[in-house]
Amino acid sequence: MTSTSPTNTVYLVTGANRGLGLGLLKALLARPQTTVIATVRNDETAAGLRQDLSQTTSTTPVANGSRSEVVVLDLSTAPTPEQVLAAIPLSLVDRVDVLVNNAGRMVPMLPIADAAAPDLRAAFETNTIAPLALFQALKSRMSTTTAKVIMVSSSVGCITQQEAPGGAYGASKAALNWITRALHNENEASGLVAVALHPGWVQTRAGEHAASEWGFEGELPETVEGSVRGMLEVIDGATRENVSGKFVTYKGEELPW
Repeated sequence: MTSTSPTNTVYLVTGANRGLGLGLLKALLARPQTTVIATVRNDETAAGLRQDLSQTTSTTPVANGSRSEVVVLDLSTAPTPEQVLAAIPLSLVDRVDVLVNNAGRMVPMLPIADAAAPDLRAAFETNTIAPLALFQALKSRMSTTTAKVIMVSSSVGCITQQEAPGGAYGASKAALNWITRALHNENEASGLVAVALHPGWVQTRAGEHAASEWGFEGELPETVEGSVRGMLEVIDGATRENVSGKFVTYKGEELPW
């Protein structure tokens, strides 16, 4: 039996066990008629997330007609299409309306001249190749004219304004931005909406890692809740005409490449 009710909006959120991914998952489940496929890295993490979701409270409600499915999909190495489809079979979800590539990997935030080859490979596997692999595997299920692919990027990947040493992480996000723009350009006929979305400097483990590397501990300006609220406003309102093919913040502001 498939979980994709014809009346539900179907989201797939990667890296949904903590930080922004968990915030997005819970915010989406609070909407009626919403199905969320939440990917996590391993069985232990999946069990923890399922337990968390089972303890529904007034602060994390599940709205009428909404549900989630937690699946294991390790994105530390970019998966093959076969691995994606094995984890997310048609029997689980026959379409994806919004693919949110949120899972990311932090590496040392060093000057690029000091970036080690293993860090580059690791960052590109998770932050660049894996999001594209997810889209490639699920493209046939995103054939509707309202389908959206949201690449959670970072201002650290901005080439025009390199705000701080981003090392391998910044390079991997810059490449992800290029892929996002290419998906927009190459899928005009299908009406695909593709957005590179900067969530802000958020109070998450990744945000704290960057703050520590740059010497700004305790100065993260945005909460998970605030970032998620803004991200969903951008995602909900995203069209081919406004933000598709662009690099924008969770506040809807366009960033240079």
